Amino acid sequence: AAAAAAAAAAEAEAAEAGGGEADGGAAPLLPGTDGAGGDSTGGESTGGESTRRLALSPRTPALVRIPRLGATPPLLDSLLLLGAQPLLLCFLRGAVWAHELRVVGLPARHAFTGAAPFHSPACQHGLLLADSAGLVRVCALEPHPRESRPTKYDSDWPLSKMLLKGTPHGVVLLPADRAIAVAVSVREQRLDEAMPSEELTEAERAALDEEETRRAARPPPPRWREAYSVRLLDAESWATEASYALREDEWVMCMRLLPLRDTATRAVTHRLVVGTAIQQGEDRMCCGRLLILAPDDSPPSSSSSSPP
Repeated sequence: AAAAAAAAAAEAEAAEAGGGEADGGAAPLLPGTDGAGGDSTGGESTGGESTRRLALSPRTPALVRIPRLGATPPLLDSLLLLGAQPLLLCFLRGAVWAHELRVVGLPARHAFTGAAPFHSPACQHGLLLADSAGLVRVCALEPHPRESRPTKYDSDWPLSKMLLKGTPHGVVLLPADRAIAVAVSVREQRLDEAMPSEELTEAERAALDEEETRRAARPPPPRWREAYSVRLLDAESWATEASYALREDEWVMCMRLLPLRDTATRAVTHRLVVGTAIQQGEDRMCCGRLLILAPDDSPPSSSSSSPP
């Protein structure tokens, strides 16, 4: 008994001198574990060997790579910066473009703590976003409108372009009608006010040769005008749903969405108000109109008819 006690004391002194290790087991890693391998926090022991689970605080990487992201080609090679204000970093044209990441239905600056790439037939080339509340959302970039070109991310804002075949002069969003009003002008040739051709006398015509005679008989140079119209586009597809043509020489000067009160029902409705001006030259008095348009107004049959 005395020899056994002396051997135990020698082992204890050796364990203290060697950094806390003894022949009979390992030093405890977590509070609540014993030196023989027992684990009171969920450890397992099989065949005399012990397995310990080390509790680590959750640490999410600040940057997550999303190698293939996008609804339509070309796909983006991007990094997602997590935090209180998540940013999508896109690598295009040898530069890094930062875009604020927003999820439909959530506040503008919703904090995300985790992200991962996600691809499935229902959500192609998307990603998973997890917030601090423990909710995971399956997200994807919005596809570009059907009538526009693919969205580009190599600018300060995500950019989608549409071919109007005209010059835009104003744009107004109509949220209640899910539409976009655009004022556009198209260059047209005047057919009724052509410049008179230069008249030549018979003696002058006889003196000209055949080439000069053919050149003198060419038609007068054309004159052009700007034909204005207000187009109504679908907010999702950007397809043209209706078009309101203005009168001849009538230009759009301003366009706003204003609340108007009905005098009969006292109800407030939002209408598109367009201010125009009829340009007929410097020597004629300029006048204009104030048009109040609604999406259900039918376009006029001709450009000279009165507005609804």
